Amino acid sequence: MISAPTLVAPPSLARERVLVLDAHTNQALACARSLGRAGHEVFVASHRLWPLAAWSTYSRGRFRLAGESVEAFAELRAWAGERGVTVVLPLTERACLLCNAERHAWEALGIVVGCGPDEMLLRAFDKAETARYATASGAALPPTKAPRSLAECRAAAQAVGFPCVVKPRFSNVHDGFVFQPGESARYVGHPDQLDAAIEATRQGDRWPLIQGFVPGAGKGVFALCNHGEAVAWFAHERLRDVRPSGSGSSLRRAIALDPRLRAPAERLLRQMQWHGPAMVEFRDDGVNAPYLIEVNGRFWGSLQLAVSAGVDFPHLWLALLRNHRLPPSRGYVEGVTLRWLWGDVKRFLYILAGAPRGYPGPYPSVWQGVRELLGPQPRGTLNETWTAGDRWPVLGEVVQAPARPISSSARRKRCGPRGPISTSSISPLSSGSGTICARGAPCAAASPRDATTSSTPNSGRAASWRCPNAYLSWSRSAAATCWAS
Repeated sequence: MISAPTLVAPPSLARERVLVLDAHTNQALACARSLGRAGHEVFVASHRLWPLAAWSTYSRGRFRLAGESVEAFAELRAWAGERGVTVVLPLTERACLLCNAERHAWEALGIVVGCGPDEMLLRAFDKAETARYATASGAALPPTKAPRSLAECRAAAQAVGFPCVVKPRFSNVHDGFVFQPGESARYVGHPDQLDAAIEATRQGDRWPLIQGFVPGAGKGVFALCNHGEAVAWFAHERLRDVRPSGSGSSLRRAIALDPRLRAPAERLLRQMQWHGPAMVEFRDDGVNAPYLIEVNGRFWGSLQLAVSAGVDFPHLWLALLRNHRLPPSRGYVEGVTLRWLWGDVKRFLYILAGAPRGYPGPYPSVWQGVRELLGPQPRGTLNETWTAGDRWPVLGEVVQAPARPISSSARRKRCGPRGPISTSSISPLSSGSGTICARGAPCAAASPRDATTSSTPNSGRAASWRCPNAYLSWSRSAAATCWAS
């Protein structure tokens, strides 16, 4: 059960009607609970059939998106306008970009968009830009290169040394038709493995970053910023990662904010002039200065832990969006421990699959995975999706969770094998017709619906696709093949 005193008291706010996007995510459930308990009316939206946050008792209505497109978001916007929504909160990179694609249209309806403009978002979404701002702020980075060709990639790997990490520049890319499944970083232990890793993480003419591998524990600090100045802080330690080689956590505990992490994070966020929530991730060996790994410029998957420990980030962000002055942060309860059970199930599947090729760090055994999944947990551990007053999301996770890896697999099979995409010309926002994948094959889409309507196949209506951001706007003429892996 989740319960904890609120130590960071947000200002009293007028009742809002808030539309929480990405309702299939854990952070959406945390937002719905936080804002619902504060007395706001919460609506949720997702392209999933039975999204997690829709099971919450605080959800007053839901909308099923036809897809992740500008047209689908236009239909969502009309639905929101009819219900008097006053604030929309996009919680993933894709949703931020799609809201910003027609930000003026949301604002014309009197709806505040809960993310910064694209110019700011790119400072976190583009890892090469993040590295540039980190260098300017004085934050420590692993040896990092941003090559612009295959030859430069090979030279960069030689320069940083092996083992190295080959990291795609963007977590989400748009090929002119659809968002493609994001690729994870590749670990390269030998020069013979390098070219394959580069090809797997190259995004058109955006070549991957090459970084030296640095040992240490993954540590994150979390902040809410008001135009570059942090107004609330939180920190946790990862007791277990979903992906043992490094990822979000399945078991975490609130801890005191380490000044060794806060100082570089504060400098970086000020340099970026960040506005809104952000997670700054480091790798720390306890000896050297912590190395910056990345910045997630949005609410994070473990958001519920911060809320449970007393930092109500969703309500504080809503206050900032309404130009309220926030009181000084008064700390939070340390030691609160939260477990994401389905995350532990996924962790066990990763353990069964074995360490990623070339990964140089330690990797848990199958027996360790069994103990973690089925054995006793740290004393006082809370379940992330269950609370005494909001129990249904536990069932919602059972219904939704198995579809996550299945849907990704199905999408890859539908789009076919990966092929290279040339992006010799990058065009600004453009519109077209036809819901198709990059190689021209039809893609299934479901019509939007709210809680009272049923979903039917959307085969009779062509969807108009517009790229949500210039840096994601792959040329249609160049997008001849689908490169879903």
